[in-house]
Amino acid sequence: MDTVDRSKKASHYIILIPHREVLGELEKYRQRLFSLGLYGSYSFPLCAPIASVSRPFCLKELKELANNIRKTSMENDGKIITGTNIYQKSGLPGNTGELSFFGPELNIGKIQLIESDKLLSAFSPPLICTALVDANKDCEQVPALSFRAACIANLAIRMLEGTYLSFEWKIISPVWLPAYKKLTFSI
Repeated sequence: MDTVDRSKKASHYIILIPHREVLGELEKYRQRLFSLGLYGSYSFPLCAPIASVSRPFCLKELKELANNIRKTSMENDGKIITGTNIYQKSGLPGNTGELSFFGPELNIGKIQLIESDKLLSAFSPPLICTALVDANKDCEQVPALSFRAACIANLAIRMLEGTYLSFEWKIISPVWLPAYKKLTFSI
């Protein structure tokens, strides 16, 4: 029997999920944050919110966005590189107001979002959310990471009733970024 109250409205995001080879290092960092008292470290999936949307993108929209991100990453030899920790408003409720996403900034350049009536707001620059927090706290920096492989997906997330920093989420329709192919010229 399902006893979870699902009457609360879900928030929808378009997210970028790094390849699992990078997720291990980010998971260790998330564990360190939790041990330092950032209890929202496990409240959000380990991914980078790209945009807040009114409803999920269709497969065609996700593929177009994945292509745009790959084109943007070509400025860094196809790599997406993490930078310093930053905060961004999430739109998710917290005890003292709106929660913030916290984590390393992605140095990916300006992502060309697709034209869609579903788009509510974009997160610029995007960051990999290693914690949801109510207040800005100084934390140790995540080691510099880079990756080429990643996927774009829809995320539906809903706060669990009567809890603080407890959410349920579902990742829907992941689409991999196109393969990186270095341009070579022959004479």
